[in-house]
Amino acid sequence: MYGETGATMRNELVALLGQHRIQQRLSDRDSAARQTDGEVIRQYRESVLVWCGQAMQVASPMLFTNLPPRNHNPFKPNGRSSPAIELARALEHARTESTATPASTELLTTASESPVVDGWRQVARAAALAEHDTTPALAGLLTTRQAQALVGDVAAIAQALVILDQRYRYVPGWESLAESARLGWTALAASLDVNLGQPDYSIDDVGWRPMSKPIRTTTVKAGILGVLQAEHDLTVRLRAFPSLVNLRVVVDSQRLISSLLTPFAARAQPALVEPWKTRAATYTRVQQELRDLGGLIGTGELAAGEAATAAARLERIAPDTVIEPRVLGGFQILFDCIDHRIADIVEEGLQRKAFVQRVTLPRLDPEKRGRITLPVRERFRPVTEAEDLAVVHTVRDRLRPTTGPRNTGPGTSRAELQAALIHRPTGRRQASDAPSL
Repeated sequence: MYGETGATMRNELVALLGQHRIQQRLSDRDSAARQTDGEVIRQYRESVLVWCGQAMQVASPMLFTNLPPRNHNPFKPNGRSSPAIELARALEHARTESTATPASTELLTTASESPVVDGWRQVARAAALAEHDTTPALAGLLTTRQAQALVGDVAAIAQALVILDQRYRYVPGWESLAESARLGWTALAASLDVNLGQPDYSIDDVGWRPMSKPIRTTTVKAGILGVLQAEHDLTVRLRAFPSLVNLRVVVDSQRLISSLLTPFAARAQPALVEPWKTRAATYTRVQQELRDLGGLIGTGELAAGEAATAAARLERIAPDTVIEPRVLGGFQILFDCIDHRIADIVEEGLQRKAFVQRVTLPRLDPEKRGRITLPVRERFRPVTEAEDLAVVHTVRDRLRPTTGPRNTGPGTSRAELQAALIHRPTGRRQASDAPSL
C-alpha cells in the first residue's frame, strides 16, 4: 500500500537529513571511491524524482488551489497558476536536465556497506515500489482531498532532496539539481497551499496489495490460533462465488463464531462485546431471510469447509482460555472482510440471476369445494426487483461495516519529516545555560 512505501521514503529521508559532513561518511579510502558513491546516489535520487513526477501526474486532474481566485467569473480565466502545477513543472525540469539514469534493479536490491549509500537505496527502493501504488489508473479514483495529501507528500520529499543536494555539493563528481532554488520554493508553496485545505490521509489505504493466500503449514495451529487460521483461509476461499447451500453454511458459521467469541472478548477486549453480539444477531437474521431464496449456481465447497472447521475448532476452546487483545483484533479485521464479501455475494447473486425467490402457491381441491389444501406448493421465480427482498436491506444496512477511513491523521512519518526539514543543528559556540569559566 502507499501508506507503507510512503512512510519508508519519509523515514529514510529523515535519517539522511540528520547526517552532516557527508564526505567523511561516504568513504574513507580516496576521492575516486567517494565519486563512485556519489554517482550511485545520483541514480537513487533520479528514481525518487521519477516517482515524484508520476505522483504529480496522477494527482493533476484534481489539483485545485486553495488560494482565493482573482476572478470569480467561471467563464473567464482565473489568472493564477496553481502551486502544485508549478511544482510538477519544476520536478520535470530537474529530471530532464539530470544526466543520471534511474537506479537499476541490481542497485535497488544490493545492499551497500556505506550507511549513507544504503539509506539512499532504501529511499529509491520505496519510490520504485510506490510506482505500483500510484499508477495512472488511480487518477480516476482520487478525491480532491486525497490528491492534496499526495501533493503534500511530494512537496515534502522535494524539499528534502533540495536540502540534501546542498549538503552533497562538495562530493567529487556531484551534479546539483537543475534550478534547485526554484524546486525548493515551488515545493514550499505547494506545501503551504495544501495545508490551507484539509488533506485526506486515507490515501495511505490505496495502492497495490499482495494477493492473500491460504496459510499452508504442516501442522494445524493449536488453540485459538487454529480458529484464526481457518477464518483467514475462509476470506481467501470466498473469492469464488459460492452456491446458496454453501453460503448458508458460511453464514451459520459466522453466527456461531460471533456468539462463541463474545465471552472471551468480555474479559480482554470489552469494546468488542456489543459489536459481536450485533453481528451474531445480524447473521441470524440473514440466515432466516436466505430461506426465501434458492439456487444451484456456484461452488464454494472449500469456503464451506473452512467455515465449518473454524466453528468446530472454536467449540473445543476451553471457556477459561485467555485470548490476547491483538488476537481478538485480528478476528475483527477478518470479520470486516468476510462481512463485505458476503454482502457482495448476495447482491451479485441476485444481479446475475444465480439466486431465485421462493414463492408459495395455494392449491385448491375441487373435491372440497375449492378449499385450500395442505401442504402449500412452493415454486421458484427469478427476482425482478432485488430492492424488495429483506435480505438485501439487511446486508446493506447491518452487515457492511460502517466505520470511517482508518487513516484520518497525517501519521508520525509526515510529522517527523516536517520537523527534519526545519531543524537547525546547534552550533558549538552557542552559549549554554550552564556556568562556564
